[in-house]
Amino acid sequence: MGLSSIALDIMLAALPEIGHAMKATTPNLAQLTVGTFSAGAAISAFLIGPVADAYGRRMPILAGLALFVVSSLLASFAQNMETMLTLRFLQGVGVGATRLSQAVLRDRYSGSEMAEAMSLSLMAFLILPVIAPLIGQGILLAAGWQAIFFTMAALGMLVLTWTWWKLPETLAREHRRSLGSASIWSGLRVIARDRNAVGYGLAAMFLLGALYGFIATTQPVYGEAFGLGGFFPFAMAATAIVQSGSAFVCSRLIRRFGAPAIGLSALSAYVGFAGLLVVMFCLGILPFWLFFVLITAMMAMFTRADATLGALSMTNLGRVAGTAASAFGAIRALGATFLGSLIGRGYDGTPRSLVWGVLILGPASLLSIAWARGARNVD
Repeated sequence: MGLSSIALDIMLAALPEIGHAMKATTPNLAQLTVGTFSAGAAISAFLIGPVADAYGRRMPILAGLALFVVSSLLASFAQNMETMLTLRFLQGVGVGATRLSQAVLRDRYSGSEMAEAMSLSLMAFLILPVIAPLIGQGILLAAGWQAIFFTMAALGMLVLTWTWWKLPETLAREHRRSLGSASIWSGLRVIARDRNAVGYGLAAMFLLGALYGFIATTQPVYGEAFGLGGFFPFAMAATAIVQSGSAFVCSRLIRRFGAPAIGLSALSAYVGFAGLLVVMFCLGILPFWLFFVLITAMMAMFTRADATLGALSMTNLGRVAGTAASAFGAIRALGATFLGSLIGRGYDGTPRSLVWGVLILGPASLLSIAWARGARNVD
């Protein structure tokens, strides 16, 4: 999970330089490096799940990490935008295998216990965005954008080594499914018939779309629209620190109040902050400090909601956890990539597309939860 965050955040400060080096025709074209990475992760996540249900979680994760390392090394030598986007896509394919971490957690936990475990893991991996933009900015100044990809490869190798030595196989042999198409479609039908799974899965997709929109526009909005320039990584780091703290608090709140209540309250607060952001923007009274406070508050609520929505979507799906994790990972990432790209492509030198995008997607997520809460949990 953390490697995906690094691969997105560490290169944000370098997007203008990458676009210039690749002779991008518009500034927004460089932002496609975010979208293609996410699309690769989505496709990989969808394909890897049935394999993981048949052969276990460990080897697919290791193979994905190896692909990430190789594509990161090659990306540093890219000479044009087409090559860069292809390699970013392959990076995403590699990272997509790490979405099986949800299946690993589901092998051991369920319901609120899983949500609590996901909150704690989120707290750990959200520390990485605190330092990733700062590291990226430092590398960019000292050695150029190519060195950022070398750094990704080195970090990927560290994760690969740790996974090789420390991650056990969590799927017992008696719980494995055949890899045939009939078995795959059977697993997907189980998911499609589960209203709880579909509702919470859609809610997670809409919410992730808002996050991808934020990631796609944060560098131009902070650096250009608000004139933050080189201080942009520090603003990102401050937001990530708040998110990490929110994840820790979330793990404690889930233990006391349960995942459904925490997820709904966090998402409601997220929508409230988004509404206030739009009102201030429309009134023309949105200085940077207020924008930053509201965005940071929204990201803190996003962290709480995201930890619970993913766990709740898999409540009834223990026997097809790998297929479920991959299907939801693919649906979430593909849908979120499309939605986030719309927000990113709408950037016009102001935060307009971002503030309206997060407001629209927040209520859409709430409506999906409202529909899902009528479902019966059977696990």
